[in-house]
Amino acid sequence: MARYLELDQPDIFRRNTRFLVGLGLSAGLLIGLISLWPHWPGDMIVPFRLQLVALAVAGLLISLCLARRALVGFAALVLMLHATPVALRLMQRPVLPATSDTGRPLSLVFSNVLADNRDYGRVIGLAEGEDADLFAAAETSPAWIEQLKALSATYPYSYAPDAGIFGVALYARRPFTPTLYRLGRYNMTLLRADFGDYVVYVAHPMPPANARLSEDNRLYITDMARRVAAETKPVIVTGDLNATLWSGSLGPLMRARMSWSVGSGLRHTWPTGRALLGIQIDHVLTKGLRAGRLTVLRDVGSDHLPVRADLVLPR
Repeated sequence: MARYLELDQPDIFRRNTRFLVGLGLSAGLLIGLISLWPHWPGDMIVPFRLQLVALAVAGLLISLCLARRALVGFAALVLMLHATPVALRLMQRPVLPATSDTGRPLSLVFSNVLADNRDYGRVIGLAEGEDADLFAAAETSPAWIEQLKALSATYPYSYAPDAGIFGVALYARRPFTPTLYRLGRYNMTLLRADFGDYVVYVAHPMPPANARLSEDNRLYITDMARRVAAETKPVIVTGDLNATLWSGSLGPLMRARMSWSVGSGLRHTWPTGRALLGIQIDHVLTKGLRAGRLTVLRDVGSDHLPVRADLVLPR
């Protein structure tokens, strides 16, 4: 009897492995189907689409090793469910490198500084060290507004209204005309800066942490997209959008003909220090100008990593 059980152990192991893989793939299928729902909780799943693609690839590889045709087909189905929206979005807009010979270079740095962050010097050092044409920030609480006045030598023109912990601000080398909007049910701030030959929006909608906040995120981005679509000048949208490129809430911006920089979508800007769970929710999107190149910058003490975009304005 012991000899019989010993001979059957590999079969039992394979059977248990197939069961566990099938269970995991079933969970992946269920999560994938929920993610197609264009509201919460789908909005909370979609940002982690890349992690789900990686898990689906692992499931497919294990299924191939188990040599079960039905399991391989199931794994391929789950992989397609998660990978197709990512592939379609990445192919949706032309992504062009920035080349200064085709226009005027323009650089921008954005940082969600985190209202509770007290590493003021790191943010100021980053802004001055990057030496970009524009520096935009989110979660500019009154304390941050006061500290960022130190940037006046580098950026003589600024607009940093006191809007509580969810404020947004912009610092520039040349003058601009600012307008502050309040969008959504929670009156989140949106800054429009008109530089004469182009317009910059600095945005920070609510995160889709529950059904109400998810709906507010969509309302905010839809309203902003309507304003962007009406612009006749080149437009730059930057900020913590609390959404990834394949999030459904960004659909209105895609329909407004926004493009993104080389390097966008597949990067990690939040949460800092957790690359395996990392997603890019801090963006620089453009309309009417070269998409340029996006770089994720060093940690400044926030839970978000800053981003830099090197763009090219039309001549």
